[in-house]
Amino acid sequence: MGGRGSKSGLSPSGGFGGFGSLQGLIQAVGNGGVNLNYDVNTDPTKQGDWNDDGNPQIVKYQGQEDDKTANFLASTDRTVDLNDPQYADSYDYHDLPLNRLLLRTGVVGQPVVLDDNDFQNLVAQTGAQVVYRGWSGKAAVDRFLNATHNHVGNGVMGDGYYFSPDRYTAADYSTHGFGHGEITQMVLNPLKAKAIELSTLQRMMRQTSPKLQRSLLKTGTMGSGRTYGSNSGEMQYALKRGYNVIVSGDYVVAGTADAFIVSRKIL
Repeated sequence: MGGRGSKSGLSPSGGFGGFGSLQGLIQAVGNGGVNLNYDVNTDPTKQGDWNDDGNPQIVKYQGQEDDKTANFLASTDRTVDLNDPQYADSYDYHDLPLNRLLLRTGVVGQPVVLDDNDFQNLVAQTGAQVVYRGWSGKAAVDRFLNATHNHVGNGVMGDGYYFSPDRYTAADYSTHGFGHGEITQMVLNPLKAKAIELSTLQRMMRQTSPKLQRSLLKTGTMGSGRTYGSNSGEMQYALKRGYNVIVSGDYVVAGTADAFIVSRKIL
């Protein structure tokens, strides 16, 4: 949406996101105060605390000086082997700059996937804000729910997975051009999702070194022929600043699939 691009009740980390039961997960989500703006940073001086659970490659990426980050982004295309059998598949957008960065830094992970009854109970008991995603087909849904590696799409707010709190907006994207109307519903996972408001992120980006600004812009306008011209590498910089979710108006874009708790039901 705005971009193309587990078993029932279980996640790779264990039952119900590692909490062993639906009630354990509900308590964790409720304590996180999840809603669309549950903890959306609007302070351009604040570093987020997302680091992919202490992933040393991400910690290093976040700690680099601006110009070293620019060099790192520029070299990513040359160092990532997209033919690696662990990653290579039929996904049309696998060569997007963010997919390359996530692969190089070892960022993997899946959403927590629940049966729809469990998902609806979680929403009812926590008041979590539901967001929707329109997909091109069931294969795309299955990839999002089950693939180890991230398979982001692209859009005007940067590369990533796009969602909307409006089901009808999601439906429009699911049928646009070639889709068949598959829609899934989900909530942000407060244990994994660290969100920043788009205009705040853009203010941060304007304060970076000229070299990094050019490198970020290249990931958006020249990194892939399918990347929107107005994409300026927002998600690459959000990850550097400790955020894996960007929020703006009616859209939520995530850089990593594990930022969500998802209903298995296709609407």
